[in-house]
Amino acid sequence: MSLYSLADLDSIEPREIESIAPTLLPIGPALESEQLRPSVWHYERGEENTYHRQDQQEEFYLVLEGTVDVTVERDDERDVVTLTRHECMVVPPESWRQIEAVEESRVLVVGAPNVADDAVLKDASEQRS
Repeated sequence: MSLYSLADLDSIEPREIESIAPTLLPIGPALESEQLRPSVWHYERGEENTYHRQDQQEEFYLVLEGTVDVTVERDDERDVVTLTRHECMVVPPESWRQIEAVEESRVLVVGAPNVADDAVLKDASEQRS
């Protein structure tokens, strides 16, 4: 392994992922990260990602631009946290979560450990109302 790895967001090809609204910039593969799974998500106003939790990964969110509402739920507890530019939070794997853009936004999302897609989706009958 090299001493370090670098990536330039402008040189990373955006990806559209089926059933997930925001555009993804997959930083992890460019950096060849072993422990982290970093990405930058670009949301248009009103876009949201899929309501999910992780099997193993905790997720770190840092708003680079804009404002997002993050819904977090576990057991009978539910909260909506509004994050603006340069605010950040960590969500543990077992908490359900969803990010919705209040305005056009870019969010750095880092999952750890770096495991293949371990998102768990709720059945439609279990979705929040």
